[in-house]
Amino acid sequence: MNLRDLKQQAQQDLASVHNSQELENWRIKYLGRKSSLSLFFDNLKDLPLEEKKEKGKEANEIRQFLKTIYTQKKQELEQSQAQGQYFDVTRPGLKIEKGHLHPLTLVLREIVHSFEKLGFEIVLGPEIETEYYNFDALRIPKNHPARDLWDTFWLTSGLLLRTHTSPVQIHYMEKHEPPFRIIVPGKCFRFEATDNHHDIQFHQVEGLMVSEKITLANFKFIVQEVLDDLFKGQVDLSFRPSYFPFVTSGLEVFIRPKNKSHSQWLEVMGAGMVHPDLFKTVGYPPNLWQGFAFGLGVERITMIKYGIDDIRLFFNSDLRFLEQF
Repeated sequence: MNLRDLKQQAQQDLASVHNSQELENWRIKYLGRKSSLSLFFDNLKDLPLEEKKEKGKEANEIRQFLKTIYTQKKQELEQSQAQGQYFDVTRPGLKIEKGHLHPLTLVLREIVHSFEKLGFEIVLGPEIETEYYNFDALRIPKNHPARDLWDTFWLTSGLLLRTHTSPVQIHYMEKHEPPFRIIVPGKCFRFEATDNHHDIQFHQVEGLMVSEKITLANFKFIVQEVLDDLFKGQVDLSFRPSYFPFVTSGLEVFIRPKNKSHSQWLEVMGAGMVHPDLFKTVGYPPNLWQGFAFGLGVERITMIKYGIDDIRLFFNSDLRFLEQF
């Protein structure tokens, strides 16, 4: 083997190295255990003594030279990479982690879109409310037993964290004349014990539709359309009488998956015809308008839609749970 030719060829090959993988391939070829230079050292013992000394010295010098230029090349690549001047186009790229929308956000968007298709306007309201709008204007005065249904986070000066989205009904009707149809998505707060179906914070979508000839039949049709849209027609509905101070002919809406008669019914909405006293409170002429109102639980819808059995999972920030959506 001609050692000078080996040295020259190694220098030429090193000049064409542009990344760490190519440099490693060069090192294996010229300095590795199975390289031509290593094999030359292995066969050096078969040469005559004088030639062994001469060739051995030359081979050792070349090996030291190759190690030196290898180290220099490695440093050059590392410096270029650190300064951002070098980009290894052959290196596999890093996978960018994509963010995930929260399941409540996904379902809330679907709910809003379903009502938008039926002509409902989106309205927002404050999360910090006065006692008047949260209770008094909704026919829940002080010492009324119905207040026990809304365990309240009280603040100062008669302010509170709203216990439902119904106060927005009063805010809106004070500034707008019928006919109208609105929904109010938002967060609510109640100071109550938590379990798999209850938490101290939750989301509602309040709904209000007022016109001259609105009946519960209109409400049933709209609710059926929205829930069929959300669940692709795969849930059964049940309407059951209930009581809420701000509606007359109050009811609750329950749903369960179809073809699963053993499944439990889950309440997702409280509703009813708007009580005439609310129209009187906001200054509407008596006996002219009628309408229905409802409050839809976003967490309940999401739990049924995705088969989630504990409402507390929505707010514990467990990435193993959130990354499924």
